[in-house]
Amino acid sequence: MTFPLTFKTWFKLDITPEWLLTSYASTGDNSYLLKLVEQFNLPIYHYLLTQSDHHLAEDVLQTVWLKVIDTQVKLKKHSNVKSWLFTIARNTLIDELRRQQRWQWQTFDDQVLYYEDKSNEHQKDRLAAFNDALLTLNFHQREAIIFQQEGFSVEEISHLTGDNFETIKSRLRYARHNLKNLIGQKNERR
Repeated sequence: MTFPLTFKTWFKLDITPEWLLTSYASTGDNSYLLKLVEQFNLPIYHYLLTQSDHHLAEDVLQTVWLKVIDTQVKLKKHSNVKSWLFTIARNTLIDELRRQQRWQWQTFDDQVLYYEDKSNEHQKDRLAAFNDALLTLNFHQREAIIFQQEGFSVEEISHLTGDNFETIKSRLRYARHNLKNLIGQKNERR
């Protein structure tokens, strides 16, 4: 017994980021690009914001979409558009940090500034403690955690960053360990 495809089911099956990119590349119709922007603008901005300030994140985000527009003619079929877009965002951010001479290797320092929040809102405190602890991680550990929060697998993060699988696993392990220690120390101070 077969079931007819409803409009809703058909729509969900055909509208993938890969299909949108391919359609944009072949037709140049900006409505396909707008759907990609709607789908990925906020996650990419979130990633960029965790790695820089909001002005730089906004500038780099615009540059990412301009690069997508500029490469429209040369677009190949990408098996994972999300990874491709995040790779463009990452490389653009690193290029811009280097250009501004703000790119630097950071090491984890035991001297950490702690967030002091006097409110009784437990959830906000936990989120603030996590965000503050996240900011103390070095660029690569923070990046790995953010990519994982965005739903990328270790293998995909490895592909995005150009680093080997084991390096990414180590970064994630150290990042989780450091976050746990930092958040635990914050809770002990209360």
